Amino acid sequence: MSFQLLNADGYIFDFNGTLFWDSRENREAWSIIFSKYRGTALSDEEFATLNGRTDEETVLYLAPDESEMKRIEIAAEKEMIYKELCLSRKISLSPGAEEILSSLKAKGKKLAIASSAPWINMEWYIPEYGLERFFERENIIAGRTDIPSKPDPAIFLLAMKQIGTDPDNTIVFEDSASGVKAALSSGVKLVYRIKEKGLESIDDSKVIEIQSFEDIKEGR
Repeated sequence: MSFQLLNADGYIFDFNGTLFWDSRENREAWSIIFSKYRGTALSDEEFATLNGRTDEETVLYLAPDESEMKRIEIAAEKEMIYKELCLSRKISLSPGAEEILSSLKAKGKKLAIASSAPWINMEWYIPEYGLERFFERENIIAGRTDIPSKPDPAIFLLAMKQIGTDPDNTIVFEDSASGVKAALSSGVKLVYRIKEKGLESIDDSKVIEIQSFEDIKEGR
């Protein structure tokens, strides 16, 4: 099934699980870390709850009694495992992503990334996947510890301020339930949700669930 891409002034993209399909690698890395430090792997329910949250929040959930320095070490260990998995599996941008980004860029649309990923990861993503072909570096928002994480709408409100659009003229692309909730709370025009099989649907008139960017048909 294909869906028409609604026209807007600005388009904001989540990265992990949306532009970059790394949910399996992200979960696998966290499961290794949870098994090592807790003795049990990450459950389905925990992953659904923590997906879209920052490393800081996830490690605090895993090891609330550890020192801040130790939690930083655990997060860094997880990201090292995660990166090795992504590189070994040669993950690229998600199906149809480059095409839609190229088209929106050519039309002069305002584009931003609003991600919970740590900035150290984004510094790798930017050159590895050529993100500056589509996004101005200052419009790539990630690793922000000074604002609440999703499902709080703060990151989307910040992204709209950065690119100079208002909610009525902004569309968001997300995958996680917490990310969709954050986008809806920010008041945006519409959310296209890339939904993995097996995840619960979100029933909202402002949410269109798709399998990939290839499901989106652009108008002239």
